[in-house]
Amino acid sequence: MSITATNAQASGFSLKAALTVLGTDKGASAKTAASQAASASGGSAVFVTLSVEAQAFMATATKAGKTGNGGPAGPYAAYFPTRDGKPATALAKAVSDPGAVSSSAGLSGPAIAKDARARMDAQYEAMKASGKPFDFDSFEGRDWYSLMGDLDRRSLEAVRSNAGGHFSKQEQDIAQSIMAQQEGLAMGLYSGPISQEASFTDPFRGDEAARMKANLTFLDAVGPEEKTSTEWATRRASAQVSYEIHTREKGDEPEKLESDNPLATLIKQAMDRSQSDPLRHIPKTPDELKTQAWFKGFEPQLDATVAQNVAQGIAQGIALAKASTPAADSAKPA
Repeated sequence: MSITATNAQASGFSLKAALTVLGTDKGASAKTAASQAASASGGSAVFVTLSVEAQAFMATATKAGKTGNGGPAGPYAAYFPTRDGKPATALAKAVSDPGAVSSSAGLSGPAIAKDARARMDAQYEAMKASGKPFDFDSFEGRDWYSLMGDLDRRSLEAVRSNAGGHFSKQEQDIAQSIMAQQEGLAMGLYSGPISQEASFTDPFRGDEAARMKANLTFLDAVGPEEKTSTEWATRRASAQVSYEIHTREKGDEPEKLESDNPLATLIKQAMDRSQSDPLRHIPKTPDELKTQAWFKGFEPQLDATVAQNVAQGIAQGIALAKASTPAADSAKPA
């Protein structure tokens, strides 16, 4: 069974931001994905203007204080509810810190996938032992978050990409949905349980340039394995194009936010030349990328760039494994 807007809505889950981030909701507008809140205060003769980024931080901090979700899981825990109420700390933390390592600490390559498989199998067994096996259609996706609640984003990427062939199509779909949800929330686009949607405030308040800059920051912070994918590189290049367009529409000059990722750089060059709408379709493989009209003329450079990109990702993954502390090892399943 695949994830669709229909079965998600029936289970109390809003996929609006996830579909927008994935580029599959053709009618979705990035202008607003949740109710916007405004506040005013008086009695002071001193006025301070905060940048959009500072306003976003303040909105997040205020939410954490009001909801009591300012612990290890951060202010986003309510959007990843589990069947037993245990915070899905790794999933929530990745919204504000997608590069944080926990389940993947000290691991690289195939070891990440094997660890994720073991963790998920342990969760399946625990649910079965409780008398209530895993239910894909669980209310608000609670069993999804229980199943993958302790997977950091590197581990989720291993599931999404079916690294080592260890994961089912259903598991891949769930991981991809959660990853899109994390990215959407980081962009100020609501995605999560319908019951929690009213509590979410768009921290960018309709500033699309700031929203796309936040998207770039998020994408740049994800793990090296995710950055080897054609899909990531296409979304990263597209986000930069969108950021530059929205910034110039405001009459400002965009910052130089070029990626150090070889594939994202090549795709951005192709997008700049074609000036087409790349989000109409996001290619998932190099071969699919070659078929895109806006990429025409750049095909001869692709194979070498992809090879360079993969080699860079592997090297960075090994370096991250060496640098990450093994403190999370005690939490690994036996």
